Order: sequence, then structure tokens, then C-alpha cells
Amino acid sequence: MTFPPDYISDTLQLFFILSLPQDILGMWFSFVIMGFFPERYVKRILIYSVIHALYIDIVFFFLPVGATLINHILSAFICIRFIFPEIKFKLKIITLCFIVISSMGYEVIYGFIIPFFGGAQSALDNPIPFKILLFWPGFIVFALLIGFMQWKKIYFARQLRDFVIHMRSKPFFMLFTLSMLQILIFMAFFAHLFVKPLNIYALQVTFIISIMLFIYMTIKIMQIIAQARIEGIHQSQQAYLSDLNKTFASIRGQRHDFANHVQVMYSMLALKKHDQLRTYTEEVVNEIQSMNVAVVELPSPALAALVQAKSAIALEKRIRFDYLMHTTSLTFSSVTNIDLVRMIGNLVDIAFDEAVKLPPTEREVQLEMFVHNHELYITVTNHGNHLTREEIAQFNLPGDMVIADGHTGLGLANVRERAASYNGQVIADSDLERGITFTIKIPNAGQAKIKPAK
Repeated sequence: MTFPPDYISDTLQLFFILSLPQDILGMWFSFVIMGFFPERYVKRILIYSVIHALYIDIVFFFLPVGATLINHILSAFICIRFIFPEIKFKLKIITLCFIVISSMGYEVIYGFIIPFFGGAQSALDNPIPFKILLFWPGFIVFALLIGFMQWKKIYFARQLRDFVIHMRSKPFFMLFTLSMLQILIFMAFFAHLFVKPLNIYALQVTFIISIMLFIYMTIKIMQIIAQARIEGIHQSQQAYLSDLNKTFASIRGQRHDFANHVQVMYSMLALKKHDQLRTYTEEVVNEIQSMNVAVVELPSPALAALVQAKSAIALEKRIRFDYLMHTTSLTFSSVTNIDLVRMIGNLVDIAFDEAVKLPPTEREVQLEMFVHNHELYITVTNHGNHLTREEIAQFNLPGDMVIADGHTGLGLANVRERAASYNGQVIADSDLERGITFTIKIPNAGQAKIKPAK
């Protein structure tokens, strides 16, 4: 193996001027955009950047373009795997994806700038101060942008991170992998134009693969959308059946309790214990009244089944469950019954989980649904609990999902995702008197742009 002229000097310049700052910023950007806390990983980010950049630069002048790109991605993944072992495999993949995207964006920008200075080789032949003045302003701007995102807690990809973590569907993961491959091909094209030209055969093969990938991904996306709609309908049907079964079980339980109450009352009447009978009857009536809700006519069978099922569950858990659904809200056409059941059901379940932590006399959950100023409001209040100002502020940040006692879950994530698909939002509020209130706010049909369920 023959070393190129000035190999050591060129390698060190490439390492300190380009590769090392690019790796540091790429990893920092990946952590910030996904909502990680880079300050916990400063030392390991530096270790990763030094090892990866040094290895890439040592072999850079000996490998062709395609091999350089593949080597760059594989070595980055290996470094991430060993230096950040506690990060889950899926998060390693998505971290690598953002590192590649940041590198590609930087190289694309400078790919358009370098030709004005005679091309890549000519730029590398210039003195070190020229190279620093050419490349480092971009690094400084990128670093300021990342620092601003971290300061303002702007985590654009936090929902994507949560989605990838909970993703169980193989087609989604395969589509994500193919997208990574497509990005790699784009990087090869830009490298061909601005860094090292590919030979004609490699360029043709790369172009053909890119077209085939695009066609296949388009077909796969259409299949996933169709499958998601079918799965959504199936899940809703299962939810309806489950709610109906719970309703029937509750009715059977109430019938059994009613028979016991009648037998006790008859025995007291036969024994002429009228005072005890009056006291016992009052207790039964008070218990029934404590479970009464603001009953309204619900023209939607889905919502009626949902409310009946949740009422049955509340009765079993000794929770006072009140609901009020104004008739005008039931004519709101922007949101499908399937998504209403998803959002309301998840919020009520979360409220029930918190309510059972309280004494039976303090367990109270309230559901209200109404339309105001052509916007749909759904509120679920759990009386008795309280959130701090910090917890409320953290919840109301884009992508965060935090409620009382550190309770986080996919149910709340699903509510926010469904509300966002209608250009709506979920807001948390809390005070000592009312407890915790979650409010779903969705604009009218003219403003909402319904997106397909994931």
C-alpha cells in the first residue's frame, strides 16, 4: 500500500478542521433533536467523535466513494453501540440516522460552495487558515442552532423517538431502514458531484438502485396506509365488543346485588324492623345516587357504549364518574367516532388509574364534551390530585408526556398523536380545588386537516 504525498499532514488537517467538529456536532444534534440530555454524555460524545473521526480519516485517502460512505456508517454504528451501550437498539439506529442527515446537510451546502474555490482538491491544497475560514463558520452557525434548540427545549424528533420505541410493526421498521439506504445513495450522488467522482458503471448502478428503491417504497407506503386503516377499524370493533362485554357484566353484577338488597329488605319487613329497614333503604338509595351521572341522549352508539362501559368500571372501582356531552358536540363532523373513542377512552382510563390511589370518598372523575367557537373541547378531570407548575410546563412542551407521579404511557401518547392529526392539541392544567384536567381542543372541519392514523 502506497501512501499519498503529505498523507500525515492531510490526515491531521482533515481530522481537526473537518471530521472532529462535524462528528461532535452531529452527535450533539442527534441527542438534542430527540430530547436526550447531552450534558450527561459530554465525555462520551467527545470519545466517540475522536475515535470515529480518526478512524475515518486514516482510511479516507485509500477508499473509493462508495466504500467510504459504507465505512462511515458502519463504523459510526459500532462506536455508538460500544460507547453508549445503555441506549436501546432502535434508538441507536435513529441516532445514526440523524448523524448521517446532519453530515449530508453540511456536505450538500459546502458542495455548492467549494466549486467557487476551484473544487474539493483545490480547497484542500490551500493553507490551513483558509480552510478554517472556509469550513468553521458553518460549524459555528450549526453549533449556535443546536444550542438554541437545547436552551428552548425544541425537540422536533421526540415524538418520532417515542414512535420508534413503541413500533412493533415490521413493515414500519423495514420502511425506516430503506429510507436510511436512500439517504446513503443521495450522499453517494453528492460525493460524486463535489468530492470524488464515481466511475460510470458505479454511477449507473447507483442510479438504478435509487429508482427501484423509490418505486418499492411508494408501493410499501400505500400498503402500510391501507393496512393501518384496516387495523384501526379492527381495533375499534374490538374496543366496542370489550365495552359491551363490560356493560353486560356490570348489569349482571347489579342484578345480583339488587336481588340481595331486595331479600334483605324483605327480611327486615317480615321481622317488622321498620327503623332498620328505613336506614338500610336510605343507604342503598344514597349509593345509587352517588353513582348517578348527567345522563343525556347519545345518538352515537359508539360513545354510548364507551360511556356505559366506563360507568360500569367506575362502579366496580367505587369512583364517582360524571359525564356531560352536549348535543351540539355530537354533530361535530371533523372527528370520527373511532378517534373520539380512542381519545376519550384513554384519558378516562388514565384518570381512573389516578383516582383509585385516593380514598373511596374522594374518587371522582368528570368528563365533558362540548363545542365552543366552532372548536371541539373534551375535558377529563380527576379530582383530588395536583400537578406542580414544572410538571404542567413540561407536559405542555411539544413531545413531552408527563402526568402526576411520573405516570407516562403510550395511552397519553396516542391521545396527543390523534389530536395532532386533526391540528388539535392536548393541554394539561391543575389546581388544588379541581385536581388534574386534560383538555383536548380540535378545530372545526374547515380548519382541520385529517391525517391517516399510524
